[in-house]
Amino acid sequence: MSAWRPWAGSALLLFPLLIWVVSLGAGYDVIGDVDVSRASVGPSAAHWLGCDHLGRDVLWRLVTASESFVGPSLLACAVALAIGVPAGALSGWLGGRAASLTRFALTTIASLPRFVLVLLVCAAFGNSVQLIALAAGVAYAPTLAEAIYARIQSFRHRGFVLAGQAHGLRSGRILWLHLLWVNHRRLILRHCIQLFAYFLLLETTLSYIGGLDGAGSFGVAQPDPSWGNMIAFEWREPEANLWASLAPGLATALVLLGATWTGRSLVEEQA
Repeated sequence: MSAWRPWAGSALLLFPLLIWVVSLGAGYDVIGDVDVSRASVGPSAAHWLGCDHLGRDVLWRLVTASESFVGPSLLACAVALAIGVPAGALSGWLGGRAASLTRFALTTIASLPRFVLVLLVCAAFGNSVQLIALAAGVAYAPTLAEAIYARIQSFRHRGFVLAGQAHGLRSGRILWLHLLWVNHRRLILRHCIQLFAYFLLLETTLSYIGGLDGAGSFGVAQPDPSWGNMIAFEWREPEANLWASLAPGLATALVLLGATWTGRSLVEEQA
């Protein structure tokens, strides 16, 4: 991989985090920001990306829409880490019947496609990004657990582990510090980045579908902004400002590209 791609990937990943912080600090009222006199106007000094067909500033809606996936994606990562890391690490270290039962339970969850699991949770308990994040975290946990299990198994009987045990190091210290943190933190970080990208794509897709049907049945419903419903909302308007749908689409693609580049660099470093 080219030397510049990991840096470019990191910058693209930091972009949604940066605008999320800006959005939380600014507190801009994107819902009440309606002015039909500027409907569908193009980019200008006052509105850098123009306005949508209701006269709302596209740039501020793009920035505020980061709240619909950045915070929830971090929640999804926390859930996946809380389930996947202990399950995978302890199964790989201890083995035996408990490990087999744990892996069987996680495999049962993984047997259901993640998207289907999220839709079932939304149908049963309601449609909110926090609930979608919890479902996504649970659905991704088996993937993380299995990756950690395989690595811990392969490292379990290596020389430095046996030497540490011979010198009286506690098993917990060897497992959590030397194996997980020292040797496999890049693996865990890569899976968190993959989950971040997956949740962005999931939330955008659901909000796009909800935006197309006009009822907000899935994802974030108008007038609250989401990159997905911004695309759907403007595509239904033939006279809409092009940037109202193009900007969120480009932003989504660039963040996913950043996740790909960063994830690949972590794989190469680990290899």
